[in-house]
Amino acid sequence: MTSPSAFLYRYTPASVGMVRIFASKSIEIRNRAKQTARFRSGPLGSYDILLDGKRALYATKRLMTPRHALPLAASLLLALIVLPASSRSAQTPTQQQNPGLPQVTKSREAKKEEAERAAARAAAHHFDRVLIIVLENVDYELAIQDKNLAALASQGASFSNFHALFHPSYPNYLAMVAGTDFGTHNRARYVADNQLNFPADAEHRTIADRLITSGLDFKQYAEELPDGTCPWNLSSQHVAQNRGNYVRRHVPFLSFREVQQKWCDRVVRVDSGSAKNFFVQDANKGLVAYSFYSPNMVHDGHDTSVTVAGAWVKKFLDETFPEKLRKGTLVIVTFDESGGNRDNRIYTVFLGDMVKSASQQDPAALGRLYTHYSVLRTVEDNFGLEPLTPNDRNASPITDVWK
Repeated sequence: MTSPSAFLYRYTPASVGMVRIFASKSIEIRNRAKQTARFRSGPLGSYDILLDGKRALYATKRLMTPRHALPLAASLLLALIVLPASSRSAQTPTQQQNPGLPQVTKSREAKKEEAERAAARAAAHHFDRVLIIVLENVDYELAIQDKNLAALASQGASFSNFHALFHPSYPNYLAMVAGTDFGTHNRARYVADNQLNFPADAEHRTIADRLITSGLDFKQYAEELPDGTCPWNLSSQHVAQNRGNYVRRHVPFLSFREVQQKWCDRVVRVDSGSAKNFFVQDANKGLVAYSFYSPNMVHDGHDTSVTVAGAWVKKFLDETFPEKLRKGTLVIVTFDESGGNRDNRIYTVFLGDMVKSASQQDPAALGRLYTHYSVLRTVEDNFGLEPLTPNDRNASPITDVWK
């Protein structure tokens, strides 16, 4: 009598492969394509037929005995030959189906909705790359009077009803990249600018997560970022929170542990005094999909004036990142917040070869209410990214400014 652990081999016809029969327990067949079908006896007289580890057939039968082995082997062989073949005919290389389960077909309405979403994504794609430059603390009325900022406004889409979200600076920077300030604006104003290190969890994601997951990339450029190894040893306050003209609160991606731990090589130091700094090198090679540029405290106007900030932006776009390097790149020049006005209205302009000239813009479209969340939503839509929070999900994307 054959013991339960014993087995025998039988070669099947043609080139199917080999049958391995386990007495009273199971039968296994493997073909030359290395697919495996296996009979498995179960409780209460049931048995399964598995294909590559997934149930293909289920039946109720008394437990197998040696005299049932060969008939079941024949059934199993049929399962290996016929079922995978029929399954393969209905599969694509990237979509596996279980031939033993009912196939779900999309309704006409579902297909229509999917097509509409695809069309919407295509319609929302206007630029290949985006560069966001953030200046500091100036009311809209003052910024638009600066000759250099006014000249930029005359070249693209200058929004007359664009508002920052909070006072002071730090909550706005967080909102620009994360879709929320995580409640930091509710702290007393004198501590609201104190930086935090948000944990690397699902509740503290940034647009960097969305970009990386989608196969795109990001970089945070920071003028005069202190030299240091990667990753930096960051405490609740950066060791170089204030050093020279650099402040960490204007470099929002550094507030997230995920960036600190996984992507700190994408936080790039820019020596503004060097004609061959890392931004210049990247600009000549081609920027990544998403770039966030934080000027130092002199260039952004924080410790100087809007006149200095406007002159710096003009020089930056004329010399550091000239038009010949900007093909396909949307440049956004904005401010973190107003100078203190309650309505928080700020200067924001879109520039690029995909943006209609100022003379072609619709004043009504430029006068719509927009915020930092609107910019985030526009970038997300352009790259087909899922919004991060209800704030950017519910924000109005910026439309009607494109060629």
